[in-house]
Amino acid sequence: MRKIVLVVAGCFALTGCAGDWEAEVRLKVVKIEEYQPLETLPPEQRIDLDPVGELPEDAFERDYYYGAIKNPAEIDGDVKVGDEVVCLAKQRTIGAFQTNSISTELFQCRKA
Repeated sequence: MRKIVLVVAGCFALTGCAGDWEAEVRLKVVKIEEYQPLETLPPEQRIDLDPVGELPEDAFERDYYYGAIKNPAEIDGDVKVGDEVVCLAKQRTIGAFQTNSISTELFQCRKA
C-alpha cells in the first residue's frame, strides 16, 4: 500500500507544474519568404513574426515568439512586412521534468 501511495505522490509531483496559459498577443511581420522543405514539394510562403512590446508577465515561455512562423492562409487579411497581427496564443506545460515541456500555438491570427 505504501508503494502505491509513493507512486501516486510521485506522479502528482511530476505533473504538478502542468498548466495552461492563454492570451492575445500582438506580433509584427518581419519577413515573408518562400519555403520549400523538399525539392519534390512545391514552395510555400512563410511569415516570420516577432512580438510587439512585452508579452504578458504570466506567459510560461516568453522567448518562443521570436521568429514564430505562420502560413499566410492562417492569418485573416493580406499582410506584408511591417504589418502587425493579433493572435490568440495558447501555452501548455506537461510537467517540470519533461524535455520540451512547454508547447505554444498561435490561433485566430488577424491583421491588426
